[in-house]
Amino acid sequence: MRKFRYTGAILALTSVLLAFLVTGTLLVTWQQRVMLSELQTAELSAEVDLMADAFYESLLKSDYVSIRTFIERWGSAHQEFLLIRATAPNGYAVGEFRGTPGRHARTIDLGKTITQNGKHLLSLSITVDLSRSDAVVNQLRNRLIAGSVLFTILLGVILWRSQRRMALTPLEHEIELRQRAEEALQHAHDGLESLVRERTAELVQREERIRLLLESTAEGIYGVDTSGKCTFCNPSSRRMLGYVKEEDFIGRNMHELIHHRKRDGSPYPEQDCRIYSAYRKNQGSHDDSEVFWRADGTGFPVEYWSYPIVSKGAIVGAVVTFIDITDRQKLEAQLIQSQKMEAIGTLAGGVAHDFNNILTAIIGYGSILQRKMSDADSLKANVVNILESAQRAARLTKNLLTFGRKQTLTPVPVDLNSVVRRVEKLLLPLIGEDIELASELSDADLIVQADAGQLEQVLMNLATNARDAMPQGGCFTIRTGQAVFDDEQARIHGVPTAGPFAFLSVSDTGSGMDEATRLKIFEPFFTTKEVGRGTGLGLAIAYGIIRQHSGTISVYSEIGKGTTFQIYLPLLHRAATEEQLPRSDASVARGTETILIAEDDLMVLALLRSVLEEYGYRVLEARDGEQAVRVFTENRDRIQLAIFDTIMPKMNGKQAFNAIKAIQPDVKALFMSGYTADIVNRQGLVDQGFELMQKPITPQELLARVRKAIDT
Repeated sequence: MRKFRYTGAILALTSVLLAFLVTGTLLVTWQQRVMLSELQTAELSAEVDLMADAFYESLLKSDYVSIRTFIERWGSAHQEFLLIRATAPNGYAVGEFRGTPGRHARTIDLGKTITQNGKHLLSLSITVDLSRSDAVVNQLRNRLIAGSVLFTILLGVILWRSQRRMALTPLEHEIELRQRAEEALQHAHDGLESLVRERTAELVQREERIRLLLESTAEGIYGVDTSGKCTFCNPSSRRMLGYVKEEDFIGRNMHELIHHRKRDGSPYPEQDCRIYSAYRKNQGSHDDSEVFWRADGTGFPVEYWSYPIVSKGAIVGAVVTFIDITDRQKLEAQLIQSQKMEAIGTLAGGVAHDFNNILTAIIGYGSILQRKMSDADSLKANVVNILESAQRAARLTKNLLTFGRKQTLTPVPVDLNSVVRRVEKLLLPLIGEDIELASELSDADLIVQADAGQLEQVLMNLATNARDAMPQGGCFTIRTGQAVFDDEQARIHGVPTAGPFAFLSVSDTGSGMDEATRLKIFEPFFTTKEVGRGTGLGLAIAYGIIRQHSGTISVYSEIGKGTTFQIYLPLLHRAATEEQLPRSDASVARGTETILIAEDDLMVLALLRSVLEEYGYRVLEARDGEQAVRVFTENRDRIQLAIFDTIMPKMNGKQAFNAIKAIQPDVKALFMSGYTADIVNRQGLVDQGFELMQKPITPQELLARVRKAIDT
């Protein structure tokens, strides 16, 4: 009975409390409804004013499209608007938006008139659905009622279980401590995950940089494990070795794949490979004398570096970096050939002076002897052979100097047929008895502006090339002729201008060459001969000589059908050549003038004195520059011409001439030299317009130059 009363009291108390709370809730929600309606009406009025302000600018511009677009967008963006209408004074609907009303919609109508200076511009009509605010109020009411009920029930439960509540307090405290521990643990977990993500991103970036470096470098790089199998490779290594896919390398033994043979083709045992010493002996290696082998079986020289890969103190493999040194070896070979050329030029230049003085004496005395012998003398043929041999020696010296770039070219009108006939005698021992030499020369005079010695050099080079192409013998044919090219034909044959040309054709019946070889045949240092037999310069020199003569040289060849070189040189008129032809002995004029000769070589000095005195001249001698100045000073009124050797002891020829010119400004002079052109050019004689006679000089040339200098 006491329990029932206690329960009834609790129920009565909670009922009264519940009724009080529900009544208060209804009053509060009613007040909220009224306040929300007033607030929403005020906000809508403000929006209508903003809309009117926005329309005002458009109305001034008569931009009704913007008004219509604004109404449609504004209505679509605000679901509470059921109607937005803009009406012009004439009743025209400028823009209109209609929304969909709810089932129990409670609406409110608003209006706004836009004017300017009292003039009616536009009317706005807006209908707004307030059901959303009503729904909020209803929801608030229901929640308050529900809260009141729950509060009442909770209060009853609290009163009912107040004693039991005291027993649950320690448990709640423990739950709170556990929640805090879980939060701390979750915070630490999140921090650890963030750190892992950062470290992972850094690792990915580092790997990406390494990958880009490996893929971008021009050097080939690959790695092997301790069994010699490839673990990684970069694109450059695959490109140089002729592979496309990375799978062609990965997992394969690299020694067996690219390093299994030596340079000479003999097997290369893996245990001898220096690359694998990186992980077998823990030492790096470097080598530039071995070859790698491509996928197609061809080899190429490489320079490589091999170093061990160490992980946690243990060797796990090796990394190999290599480059293709084919081009570098070619450049080294070219450098060696260039040094050989320079050595030849230096050697030739070193002996040229003395050798030319000797040849001057041989040719001079031989010419005197030949002139004084009768045609019936049986020994005259020997003298002719001596003179021809001396001329050949002079041309040989000139060719050596030209080859070493120490000789200046002196093109003059020459007969191409005469050049061929003269060089034929030299070609027979050069090409050998098993090769037939045939010539088909034109009957016409083929006069070209050229250095005869250089044309002979071209023929010698072409003959040497033909000889090497016919190891079993064959036929070597030289043809000459003439052709006239118009502009189109000149373009086809590669000659600079149209007009008449002399051609020189050289053919052999040798092995021929393929198209790839033909395209490179004139490149310096290019040769198809084995090492030690060819320099790769012969045809390049021939090409350069012909181009210097404003000509062109081309080649036609097929495998097994021989080779033909075709040379075109500009043709001169016959009249121009006749003026340049050397005069015979009978046409050389005599003289009675006094000539001073300054020459340090006694043999040459004696020859010059003998020749000049034989033709009536009086000769005064000097063996150096200082003596020449003294002799001229003592005989200045008698001397009509001074001949100086360019290089002499005490005072050179140019210095002696300057000293004599200070004594007698109108003195006439000739210079002669057996030194190379680069040494003579340092004197500046040619640039200053002085006559220079290059040794060896013939008596006829000496007499002609002397007479011309005196008479000028």
